[in-house]
Amino acid sequence: MALNLSGDNSSQRIQQLVSSLQQTLNDPSLSVSAEASIGGTNILGSLETLLANLTGGLTGGNRTPRNIRQVLLGLLNQNVTITTPFEPVTGTLTAVQRDYVVVIETTGNTVLIPIAQIESVTAA
Repeated sequence: MALNLSGDNSSQRIQQLVSSLQQTLNDPSLSVSAEASIGGTNILGSLETLLANLTGGLTGGNRTPRNIRQVLLGLLNQNVTITTPFEPVTGTLTAVQRDYVVVIETTGNTVLIPIAQIESVTAA
């Protein structure tokens, strides 16, 4: 697949790339494994994080998050408290995947939290 990025400036070309990647990731005819990785790096998660960062960067970072996942991406690598139906989890948000997040508690425990179970999230 060839991608021709035309535009008057780099911002327009990046916007075209972001749009193309979003369309590709949302294409139901493609089979993309969430576990696909290169050198231990999750490809899909990295692309989604890159898209979120690029999109926010192009708009000056003033976009209002549309969903909980976008809020979580904005808090990546920060201390957070995530409320679930079971108990709150506090620690560093180290990964935001398609359907779960990873939090490292101060005790060193790694906690995987399904996004569907998140009731609220706040910066700690």
